Amino acid sequence: MAMSKEYHETYYEHGEDFLKQLPKGVFITVKDNTGRVNTMTIAWGHIGVIWGKPCFIAYVRYSRFTYDVLLKAEDFTINVPEYDTLKKELTLAGTKSGRDTDKFKETGLTLKESRKVTTPIIEECALQYECKIIYQQSQEPALIQPSIKERHYKNHDTHIMFFGEIVDSYTTKKGSHS
Repeated sequence: MAMSKEYHETYYEHGEDFLKQLPKGVFITVKDNTGRVNTMTIAWGHIGVIWGKPCFIAYVRYSRFTYDVLLKAEDFTINVPEYDTLKKELTLAGTKSGRDTDKFKETGLTLKESRKVTTPIIEECALQYECKIIYQQSQEPALIQPSIKERHYKNHDTHIMFFGEIVDSYTTKKGSHS
């Protein structure tokens, strides 16, 4: 099964930029079916192909407000800052909960309509992935290597993986935040 040329040729074009920034953080933004929008910093994720579709796999802990929003959403966006920028914004989005904080008001980040999904993008980010949720899978704690479990899951708060088909990817104007 062939992938659509429209995004097949572009979703990996900036893979090096994405992989360089990911450990420093990228934003996962989601809009649920009530219109509520939240963003969170993630530093784990994958870009690849499954079922003949280019996909982004996002890992979100069950305890996160973003998990609750994702359960009521059809899609999400991955917003990648230009390398080593938006540090304060990434820190706030990764340490404050959307349950208690309007992260967009607190950071000054600007939401902009996306091109193909209902979830908006973050205008200040340089690279955008628009993703339609096609699958979810829980981690199986019994199958996690003990040393990894000890380091990352002492409190048993594992992740659920959200598989998002990349339906569009593109670069946008470089951000003005630092």
